[in-house]
Amino acid sequence: MANTIKLKRASGSDPSASDLSVGELAIRTSNCKLFSRNDGGSAVGIVAGSADTLTTARTIAGVSFDGSANISLNNNAITNGAGYLADIVSDSSPQLGGNLDVQSNKITTATSNGNVKIEPNGTGVVEVRGAGGNDGKLQLNCSAQSHGIKLASPAHSAGQSYTLIFPDNQIAADKYLKIKSISGSGSTAIGQAEYASLDANDLGEGTIPDARFPSTLPALNGSALTNLNGSNIASGTIAAARVATLNQDTTGSSASCTGNAATATALANARTIAGVSFDGTSNISLNNNAITNGAGYITNSVTSDLTITSTDGGSSAAPELELYRNSSSPADGDYLGQLKFTGESDDGSKEVYAKITGKISDASSGTEDGIIEVAHRKAGSNVITARFTSTAFKLINGTELEAEGGATVTGNIAVTGTVDGRDIATDGTKLDGIESGATADQSKSDIDALGIAASTAATLATARNIGGVSFNGSANIDLPGVNSSGNQDTSGNAATATALETARTIAGVSFDGSANISLNNNAITNGAGYITGSSLNASNLSSGTIPDARFPSTLPAVDGSNLTGISAGATGGGSDEIFYENGQNVTTNYTITNGKNAMSAGPITIDSGVTVTVGAGETLTIV
Repeated sequence: MANTIKLKRASGSDPSASDLSVGELAIRTSNCKLFSRNDGGSAVGIVAGSADTLTTARTIAGVSFDGSANISLNNNAITNGAGYLADIVSDSSPQLGGNLDVQSNKITTATSNGNVKIEPNGTGVVEVRGAGGNDGKLQLNCSAQSHGIKLASPAHSAGQSYTLIFPDNQIAADKYLKIKSISGSGSTAIGQAEYASLDANDLGEGTIPDARFPSTLPALNGSALTNLNGSNIASGTIAAARVATLNQDTTGSSASCTGNAATATALANARTIAGVSFDGTSNISLNNNAITNGAGYITNSVTSDLTITSTDGGSSAAPELELYRNSSSPADGDYLGQLKFTGESDDGSKEVYAKITGKISDASSGTEDGIIEVAHRKAGSNVITARFTSTAFKLINGTELEAEGGATVTGNIAVTGTVDGRDIATDGTKLDGIESGATADQSKSDIDALGIAASTAATLATARNIGGVSFNGSANIDLPGVNSSGNQDTSGNAATATALETARTIAGVSFDGSANISLNNNAITNGAGYITGSSLNASNLSSGTIPDARFPSTLPAVDGSNLTGISAGATGGGSDEIFYENGQNVTTNYTITNGKNAMSAGPITIDSGVTVTVGAGETLTIV
C-alpha cells in the first residue's frame, strides 16, 4: 500500500516567517511554490521553477544579473561581444533585404593585393544590367582611373542573347579571333572562340584585291585562265595547236603569202626616214647633210630655245615627246621620265626649282596604273607637292588649294580638317536644315527666318532667366544662394540640405537633420523594439529559430512552466545538487547512488513490484 507524505500548505498567500520554523518547508498550493524559514528568520521562496533572486549573480553579455532588478544591454555595457554585431564582419552569412546603393562609393577590400570575388550560384551569371534606355557596359579602367575601355551589350533592338566563350588555345602574336565552333543556333547560340591564323579557306565572300597578288605567279595550274596576252610570252615554244591557220596564197611560182608578217628581212617598199632611203636591209645614218625635210636634229644638248613642230593635218596628237624607260624588270613604284626645271641660286649654284615626274603605280599587265608627281623647291629642299593618280588629284606636304572665282564640284567633298575654322567632318550638324534654295547673299535675318538652330552660338537670340538672373551667353553670371549670397526660390527636392523644412519623428524622436538624435527604450514610442548599434532586440524577431549558442549558460528568472523535456536532476547554486522537481509515481526499479542522498517531494506512489533501494550510508527523504 502506497504511503502519502504531505507538507504544511496553504492556498491564498505566501506563508510568513511566523507560519514556519527554521528549516521547515511549506507549499502554497495555488501556484505550487515551496517556502522555508532561513536562519535569519525570513520566509524565502525556494521553488526550482522560479526564485526572487539567484543565489549566485550571473553576467549576461557582460552585465551582472541576480534577478533582483531589470538590466539594460547596450554597446557600452556589453563587454564580451555576445549577442550583437559590432560590424558586418561578425555576420558569417549577411544577406540584403533590398538593393545595395553604393552611391559614389565603391566595393573594395582591405586585404593586401586581395581579390574582390563575385560568385553566382549554379548556372547563374554575374549580370551587368542596362538602365534608362542605355545598354549594359563593363568598363575596365587604367591604373590612374582617368580613362578605360568598355565592353558593351548589343542594343535591345538587335535581340541578341548569344554566349561568347573566350579562346581555349594559347594566345599568340599575328593571330585573329575566330569563332571555332557553335552550339545551339540563332540569337541564343554559344560560340567558342580561338586564336587562329588567316586561312584562304576562311574567305567566304568578296574579291581579293590586285595588290595582294605577287608580280610573278608561282608554278600553279593556269588552265582556267582566260584573256591571256600573247605579247607577254617571253620564252618557250608555242604548240602547233595554238597557232592559227595562216592566210596563205599558194598561187604563183614563188608561193608568196599575202597579209602582214610579224617580222621580215626587208620592206616590200623602201621608205625614207628624214630623207634617207630605208628598206630594212641595212642600217642608215642621219646627219644634217642627209636630213632633207627637217630643220635639224639634236646631237647632244640644246643651248637655246627648242621648238618641236608638226605639220600633220590630222586629228591625232602631234608632235609627240616620248620619255621611254625600257626596263627589263618594271615594278610598282618605279620612277619613269622626268622634266626638270633648273636655275641658279644667288651664290651661283645650279638648283632644281621644280620637276614633273612619271611613276608606275601598278605594273600588272592589264591593270596598269600611272602617277604624275610634281615637286617644288621648298625651304631649300625638293618636296613633292602634288600627286595626280588615276583616281585622285592630291595636294600633299602642306600644299594648299587656292581658287580665284567659283568652283564647280560634281560628287562628294570629304574634308579632313576644318573649313574656315569649322570642323565639318566632326560636326556636320552645323549645316543641317539649310534649304536647297538658300543663296550666298542671304542675310542673318533671312537665315533666322528659316528656323535653323545652331548647335553652338556666341550668344542666345533671346536672353533667358536662370535663377532670376538674365543670361544670354555673352558672359558668366552669379546665382544668389548658389555661388553668391542670397536665396533661391526653388521647387523639387535638393540633393542635400542642412535641415528638413518640416521636422519628422524617427521612432518617436523629433528629427530635422540639424543635429544627431539618440534612440532608446524611453524615447521610442511608436515601435515594439529597436536596435542599439548593431545589437538586435528579441522583440523584433518574427520568424526563425534562435540558435542554441544565443542562449546564456544560465537562464534568467522567467516563467518556465511551458518548457518540456526538463531533467529532474537536482539543481542549486554553484555545484550544489539539492533541489528537485520530481514526478509522483515510481514505475521502474531505482537504486540511490552510493555516497549520495536523495529527496523527493511527496506524495510519492511506488508501483507494485517496483523496488527503490537505499544503501547503507545513503538517505532518502520524502517531504
